[in-house]
Amino acid sequence: MRRRNLWLTVGLAAAAVGLAPGSAGAAGFAETAGCDEQQAFVEGDEAAVRARLPERYAPVRTPAGRPLLFVRALRCDAVTLGERSRQAVMASYGVVVESPDGEGCASDAPVAGTVKGDEPPVCNWYTLAWLSNDRRVVDWLREGTPSFPAFHVEQLAFDLTAFGAGRAGAAFSFSAASPSPSPFAMEATTRPRPGPLSVRGGYWFDTPQGTVKVALSTDDLTSGDATGVARAGRGSELAALLGAEERPYVPGYSAFAAERWDHASYRKQLYRAPAGPRAGAGDGFAGSCSVQGTVTFKPPASYYRQPLDYAYESAGTCSGTLNGREIADVPVKLRQAGRSEGSCASARTISPGTGSIVFAGGELIRYTLDFSSTGTEIDFTLYGERSGQASGKGSFLTQRTPPDVTARCASEGASEVPMDMTLTTESQLVSEPPARTHPGTPVRPQLRLAVSPRAVRAGRGMRYAFRVTAAGRPVRGALVRFAGRAIRSDAAGRAALRVRLHRPGPHPARAVKPGFLSARSAVTVTRR
Repeated sequence: MRRRNLWLTVGLAAAAVGLAPGSAGAAGFAETAGCDEQQAFVEGDEAAVRARLPERYAPVRTPAGRPLLFVRALRCDAVTLGERSRQAVMASYGVVVESPDGEGCASDAPVAGTVKGDEPPVCNWYTLAWLSNDRRVVDWLREGTPSFPAFHVEQLAFDLTAFGAGRAGAAFSFSAASPSPSPFAMEATTRPRPGPLSVRGGYWFDTPQGTVKVALSTDDLTSGDATGVARAGRGSELAALLGAEERPYVPGYSAFAAERWDHASYRKQLYRAPAGPRAGAGDGFAGSCSVQGTVTFKPPASYYRQPLDYAYESAGTCSGTLNGREIADVPVKLRQAGRSEGSCASARTISPGTGSIVFAGGELIRYTLDFSSTGTEIDFTLYGERSGQASGKGSFLTQRTPPDVTARCASEGASEVPMDMTLTTESQLVSEPPARTHPGTPVRPQLRLAVSPRAVRAGRGMRYAFRVTAAGRPVRGALVRFAGRAIRSDAAGRAALRVRLHRPGPHPARAVKPGFLSARSAVTVTRR
């Protein structure tokens, strides 16, 4: 009799298609690690908000009926864009708005469909200024959309000091002084609240090129309460929005003021651009798909939680609208691959995966994805390379699942497991147009470099395991450089070094091989 008690959930996957952050000025993502975020939700001035907020956006209102503003700052141990990582501070302010696309805080809740995705209404923000001391972040946000209000400010002072023994919480202060476009400061007392959350959010801004959405996603956020004030420089834009030079945190909303996450991603998307190659965008699809295939795991998935490389090769059909024309049960191939942290009991993405849907006529939809899973079931979110979003379900409990999977989980591990997957678009998934190359120019595949562990304490001697892949397959003979040392990957794409790191902060690792685009990763070292 077939066993139906399969507890394998080590992840969906992200595709073997490389995605360059910031490519074509719209697509791409930034990965963040080890971030502390503090945010003030404060009341705004009605007239000033009306003057700065486009008419099609509706501000969230406080119990007193006033528009709700956000003022926030965060400090990350590592911000990764493309192949490079570095410590960075970011800050932003603007108007909290009702969700323009129905997505928001609860979008990744397991009971999605019975809960509004934009509840509570604090996860969509019309952004009037985004500051960073990392120029790469500013360049990425403004690439292709030069009017996006991103500014490089070298001096952003972020301080979060935990209280001594016997007192929970921390004292927080932040300041963005001139030459910031709008000097402001924050001061607060924070109180943590344990328990990880999956959160989705969106930073919005209208540009001549279309509406930018910077989609935030994390599956390991912890939040806490805070009391404090936001202060704005005299005569500044923020002071006008506040209608004063100082505003206290609004009670109730302050329950979401103090946050911390290990991993989160920011995806830049560009909406209101028509789909179809002739319109200057890539292919676009809206509808639903059902596919069946097999997930492979390296190393094999077991009941021990560990970093995992995963890949999903599948085939099935899609119905809906493709580049403006109706389709029904059109054959497709869906491919995904990437990294997760998981076991046979649960899993989650630790960085965006990438994927693609190839239609029978050659149309190509590229996307990135996040997922979280428990038991045999997976909930995931797909983000179109240029714009759009889809939600879906996956299950390892299929008619093709062998009866010994549970036993393999408890022994040598499961390296291959069948999975069925369905997805439905919330808004049209749109790819970037194909990259332009000169005739005869060879296309070099993109290497991908994974390292484990990715975070350690200073001074500890550790064995670091590296894996080099390209298009989801291991790469032999790649040169991996880390901490002043170098080693070649073996036939499985693996390499290892034992190193003791002392300096806090990100320590970059790089993989190179002739004929391939290089790849970077990083290990974050925290203080003892």
